[in-house]
Amino acid sequence: MIRLKRNSRSLATLVIAGVIISLIAALSAPATGGDPLLGRTMRIGKAHPLSKPITTITSWSTVARGKQRILLNFWASWCIPCRDEIPLLYKYASGTTNVATVVGVLYKDAVGPAGDAALKLGAPWTTLIDADGAIAGQVPVNAAPLTLLIDAKGVVLDYRVGPFTSVEEITTFATGP
Repeated sequence: MIRLKRNSRSLATLVIAGVIISLIAALSAPATGGDPLLGRTMRIGKAHPLSKPITTITSWSTVARGKQRILLNFWASWCIPCRDEIPLLYKYASGTTNVATVVGVLYKDAVGPAGDAALKLGAPWTTLIDADGAIAGQVPVNAAPLTLLIDAKGVVLDYRVGPFTSVEEITTFATGP
């Protein structure tokens, strides 16, 4: 019986040591190490811009307009936080120090109301019609707005769930990782 107690203590000590080692390894890993979205390459497929639905866009570099980064903003005309965010994105996009091109993606919205909202709220950037959900289906979009920071090849560098509340926040996000 004495021998059993020693083995039980040894086993408990090994289990605790294993847990501690696992925690240390998890905490020392890079913050992005466990995030499956970061580093993922987004496919554009064959998207149509809201302003010219007949046109087909097949590459991120086309909408990047010479910039190395894209703020890919999932929005909808029915989304109040999205509507509040559009003027901020406009100020960022029209600024002289922006490092990223703003590109919208319609999220569960109809072309008519979205086109009206884009015009009324001042969203002159390219907004892609995602009628079949092919673009949104690549990321866990559960609500709008969601903004991805991607490079001109479509690689996700960072993302933000929820609206931006200032141009400074957008600038900081766009110049991030």
